[in-house]
Amino acid sequence: MSLRVVLCTAPNKAIAQQIANSLVAEKLAACVNIISGIESVYEWQDQIETDQEYQLIIKTASTCLDNAFQCVCALHPYDVPEWIVLDACASEQYGMWMRNVLNNH
Repeated sequence: MSLRVVLCTAPNKAIAQQIANSLVAEKLAACVNIISGIESVYEWQDQIETDQEYQLIIKTASTCLDNAFQCVCALHPYDVPEWIVLDACASEQYGMWMRNVLNNH
């Protein structure tokens, strides 16, 4: 099981918390950090948009990615939710903790 970090934004705190709680409760993520106060500038439908968002940092494993993405899409109001997957290395102890949490799924 390879560890992964996924970046995903949410439009408000309630949705960010709902996504984080669901991912952890369903053992699709070992931990989700929610960072408030980010400003996103992006192009959408030929317009430059600026929004205040919440950044989710989802700590998960390669084996959980598909189900985690389905969970996020089911709860997310965006047409195209951010879903950027990064390979992750962790300390031996933190990696073991993550694997233990996610293996119990």
